[in-house]
Amino acid sequence: MFMGLLQRIVWYMRFAVPFLLLLLLLVLPAGALAETPLWTYSAPAEVADLSLTPDGSHVLIGGERLCLLSGNGTPLWAQWSAEMTASSADGRLIAGASGLQLTLYTRDASILWRVDMPSDCVALALSPEGKRLVVADLVGTVYFYDTDGTRRAKAETRGDPDDEEAEVQSQVHAIAISGKGTYIAVASSRGLFYYTGTGRKVWAREGALEGGTAVAVSGTGDEVAVASDAGVRLLNRTGSLLWTHMSHRPVTTLALSEDGSRVLAGAQDNTLICIDREGKTLWTFTADGWIRDVAVSKDGSRILAGSMDRQAYLFDGDGHLLEAYTLGGWVNHVALTPDGTQGVASASRQVIGISTPSQTPAPTTEIPTPSQTPAPTRERPIEVSPPAGVPLLLLACLLVGSVTLGASYLRRHRREVPQTREEAAPAEVGPEGAEETPAPLPWEGCLREGKIREAARIIEKQMTTLIEESTETRLFCIADALEACPGQRERLAAFFAEADRLAYARDVPKREEVEALAAAYLRLAGEIRPPPE
Repeated sequence: MFMGLLQRIVWYMRFAVPFLLLLLLLVLPAGALAETPLWTYSAPAEVADLSLTPDGSHVLIGGERLCLLSGNGTPLWAQWSAEMTASSADGRLIAGASGLQLTLYTRDASILWRVDMPSDCVALALSPEGKRLVVADLVGTVYFYDTDGTRRAKAETRGDPDDEEAEVQSQVHAIAISGKGTYIAVASSRGLFYYTGTGRKVWAREGALEGGTAVAVSGTGDEVAVASDAGVRLLNRTGSLLWTHMSHRPVTTLALSEDGSRVLAGAQDNTLICIDREGKTLWTFTADGWIRDVAVSKDGSRILAGSMDRQAYLFDGDGHLLEAYTLGGWVNHVALTPDGTQGVASASRQVIGISTPSQTPAPTTEIPTPSQTPAPTRERPIEVSPPAGVPLLLLACLLVGSVTLGASYLRRHRREVPQTREEAAPAEVGPEGAEETPAPLPWEGCLREGKIREAARIIEKQMTTLIEESTETRLFCIADALEACPGQRERLAAFFAEADRLAYARDVPKREEVEALAAAYLRLAGEIRPPPE
């Protein structure tokens, strides 16, 4: 009788559970469920910078490993190293800066030229047409280059050392460049500086920013937005202040639409605000973490923001939340194409591709009657909390699903277990002294599947892990590995050079080459960590 009741419950639940789940999906508001990205890429190192070419054809990733992807997420190459990156509009030229080195690459990873800076690079910008390259160093000096390698000018953002009352030190936080490289804005701890593309100072607003944190320039250079610990300011090309928006907490990121119609600012109070050219706040959104980065389309119709709550938020120009993407960590970098149709976002070593919807979905809130006049602006136009009753419905679905799974399990269990129990046969034991089958090596599966590059990367990773565990040394670069193993220094250098070539070269390596690399790893591993006696 009990089994008959269970069978009837299972039969009814087969129809009830899908219906309830469908009902749950229908009542949840648009944007409440995380969207699935177009593609996901696992970067070989921590992502330090991220950019997207205007036509969406290439994605540039900066970090310990400089990576170039096609617009659909396909890796093209991963070579060199650059903490800061910038790309021309067509992706033909790529600028990278790391430590003292400033380098200009071609799209196929060839080096055009490289110079050593007097001190570490802290900010970098490349004009969209690929003619102007601007870099700032640690002591507040700004250098202006043509992309043929000619240095056109050098400018100082530091104060006069003879002025005892002035703050001499200057730390540059950001550089922004106009559409054709005509104007360059530099935000530093001492103020805002505006230059021509050749390095001539147009004007400076020193000591008026409470520590500049970010800067953005419109396509024509007619509008300059600058952020600080106290808020956001918009200035015109002559340096006249148009408006000021004060903030309760320091502003962490800033974006200005190419047409100058929208200013987007994210702050440490978890808010993202949208302000128009006249200084009017159009809308405000509050996340569950600091806003780490924001990007805006040319006309301000699409906005992509990344937050410490692990979400990448996509909005339309009116502040409606169109989509939300969940990543594996803080979303530190985002980018959009000028037309707003494509975007990318990154967290730690994860990069995702986003395709934006062409039309704004119908709002889920109640449609006002003709007698009602909707407010022209909203402080918080997006609310993604579910309507009343959804938590109870969700709980009911979970409860019903649990009952169904439990009943199904009982039926299977009764069907599979025999009525009379028999002692389980003892497991077969091999002859005494027989050798155990060795565990497969981590890269062998990739070799069997033809993933030659991936096998080389695994072997290289195994070597760094082996050295870290054997020497109890934290490795940040290959030089650290060579110092940790002085007895194998030369052979390790050759191993890592070959591993890099096989893992990241343009041509797919041969299997025999990776097998030779694996043999070299095993020989070195025996010396670095000898087997127990």
